[in-house]
Amino acid sequence: MILGDVVRTGLGALTAHKLRLFLNLLGIIIAVATIVAVISVVSGLNKYAANVIAGLGPNTVIFTKFGIIRSREEFLAALKRKDITDADLEAVRRLVPQARRVAGRVFSTRPVYAGGRRLADTFVLGAESELPWMVGLELADGRFFTQSEASAGQPVAVIGWDVRDQLFPHVDPIGHQITVEGKPFRIIGTMVKQGSTFGQSQDRFVLVPLAAYQHAFGMVRSLDIFVEARTAAEVPAMEDAVRLVLRSRRGTPFSAPDPFGIIDADALSTLWKSITFSAFALVIWISSVSLVVGGVAIANTMFASIVERTREIGLRKALGARRRDLHRQFLFEAVAQSFAGGVAGVLVGWLAALAVGHWSPFPARVTPFLVGTGLTVATLAGVLAGWLPAVRAARLDPIVALREE
Repeated sequence: MILGDVVRTGLGALTAHKLRLFLNLLGIIIAVATIVAVISVVSGLNKYAANVIAGLGPNTVIFTKFGIIRSREEFLAALKRKDITDADLEAVRRLVPQARRVAGRVFSTRPVYAGGRRLADTFVLGAESELPWMVGLELADGRFFTQSEASAGQPVAVIGWDVRDQLFPHVDPIGHQITVEGKPFRIIGTMVKQGSTFGQSQDRFVLVPLAAYQHAFGMVRSLDIFVEARTAAEVPAMEDAVRLVLRSRRGTPFSAPDPFGIIDADALSTLWKSITFSAFALVIWISSVSLVVGGVAIANTMFASIVERTREIGLRKALGARRRDLHRQFLFEAVAQSFAGGVAGVLVGWLAALAVGHWSPFPARVTPFLVGTGLTVATLAGVLAGWLPAVRAARLDPIVALREE
């Protein structure tokens, strides 16, 4: 029996029962669509997170009161820690020679006014002059404030894209003033558009010198200390030196944990991977259940088809069909069903990923490897589902089969 006959006969048998074929494919479609859609979103998020984490700089470490919080208990414990102060910042700057740059930062959410317009819930950040170079901020126009302006607490500001777009829609904001809770700041620079992260705009901010922030709003929050090593090899030694300074200033016993949090690119990457791994494991579980359901449906249909076509099988054997011909025939029908479900599932998953990427802040990235994986999984499910029915059809006794009515 040549391949063309196998394909023609198999497709004829499948299309004879279109509703049954669709119901068989449904489980495969759901499984493959879930795999393609969710993993494409996770893949896109991983790439996006890698770019965001890379912006921190591989040699930069942040020392903060809270750090990375993973549970309610960690949050309650962090609340009891002492605030990081200007004195801590100066001690780190003075006592850590391994540091190339040291910068403090504090932020709060406040309304911003300009030209009769108001922009609520704007992040107002107070930072030292070296911070933009440590976190990869990029200017669209103007300049950052200088060291002398930062030390003197000059009321100057660099604004994000959203602030520029909503408060100065038709004019160049450089040289104009914005007002934050009655405190005026002169705009000297604007930032390039950074977009959103999980629905949170990264362009709704005003960056001012740390001393100017403290003069205008007081020191009501703990500082974050950004410390940059000269090389990646010096990061561990630098981190240990900063930990020693901060622990000694707090009188922390040797066996006690650090009374502050530490954030670096590796910590962020590890946290993100743990989150995406949980999502990936859930997707695999859901897809596995759908594949089992789809495979069982195909296997049941193939066994039912054998019963319905018993006389056909007996006649074909009497006319010279070999066992392997019948085995190939029924195995092809099972694989064809699952492959068709895989193609439909890839299409549905791809459309779902495009919709997620377009209508939500979550990026999605469908790759050829992911498409190939979905089709391979569907095909393997068809092979497993169709193997036993194909063996049963091939082993039917032709005399017994011809007696069937």
